[in-house]
Amino acid sequence: MPKTKFQDLIFTIIMVVTMVFCMTLYNMAVEFGFRYSTFLDAIREMWPEALGAFIAQRYIAGPVAKKQVSRHFTMGKDKPLFITVAMAGFTVFLMAPIMTLYVAILHNGFVADVPLFWLEKLAINFPAALFLQIFYVGPFVRFVFRLVFKNQLKESGALNKSKMQIES
Repeated sequence: MPKTKFQDLIFTIIMVVTMVFCMTLYNMAVEFGFRYSTFLDAIREMWPEALGAFIAQRYIAGPVAKKQVSRHFTMGKDKPLFITVAMAGFTVFLMAPIMTLYVAILHNGFVADVPLFWLEKLAINFPAALFLQIFYVGPFVRFVFRLVFKNQLKESGALNKSKMQIES
């Protein structure tokens, strides 16, 4: 969907911040229970994870996911919905283990039990991340991105193409 490097950077930032907020909120609710204060606590606590997620997405998961999707699908030939879901799936397939390990080390240090913390949290986080990415965060971020870059996308003709992709 992003057409320039700047747009790709902004898309990544919006996606990472939104997804990290949702996953931080989810993990806090699972661990401590869900209260109104959980929203503020998630915003306060999410920034080290957001930095790690940005780096992982930008330099590891994003490029690998794009490469995998382009190996299995052809733009213009395959249905855009399949390409979007595949991109979300490959991204979560890579980001969930990376981020769960990063957070396990960030919160517990390099201790002997890190693999156990990692596997336990991965079993909880992977399904939630996939569900959020496909049904909530991904569509929300694409909507926000189209609003922010409406004029640039209209000039490049991408807005009309993305509307046609959604309708088909």
